[in-house]
Amino acid sequence: MFDLSNLEQRLAARQRMILEIPDFRQAAVLVGIQLEPVPRLVLTERSANLSTHSGQIAFPGGSLDATETPIQAALREANEEIGLEPSAVHVLGLLDDVWTPAGFHVTPVLAVISSDATWQINTNEVAQLLFVPITDLQTIQVTYEQKILPSTARIPEFESRDRAVPHYLWGNTDIWGMTAFVIQKLLPLLSKM
Repeated sequence: MFDLSNLEQRLAARQRMILEIPDFRQAAVLVGIQLEPVPRLVLTERSANLSTHSGQIAFPGGSLDATETPIQAALREANEEIGLEPSAVHVLGLLDDVWTPAGFHVTPVLAVISSDATWQINTNEVAQLLFVPITDLQTIQVTYEQKILPSTARIPEFESRDRAVPHYLWGNTDIWGMTAFVIQKLLPLLSKM
């Protein structure tokens, strides 16, 4: 079982990587761990009709409204996308910031989700909800795809267009890109518990 107080202390004690990318759009995602006998990460498959990242595996989340914090945005977006009530969520802290070639500067919000949480999928945004056991992610052999981002991609000035993109193949589901980058930052924290 997860030692939540220990994880909160570990998050608070570590140096979080905060990106400064003022021309990128700020966003947040909810990295939710549902406490079951085998704890599982809550992910979504994005709807095929979305204009960006359609069909990809993602954490619930989106852009920050003008006055929102990343925590407020992650909770709001999770409620809008998958019907997750904020009262079923206990926020533990923030993980390292990440960026996407679509021009988003993303803050992942790590949280625990109650085992009795209920779900209501917004089919305009989400094709399906996925519950991925953490133990599965810990045993998957990560593969990397070397990509040269196209000239249309937005990249921070401190990065290169040449990027090694991680892929976690979970059954027939390919978890890659920003979601995989966040999982890579999360798993070492969980393995110390």
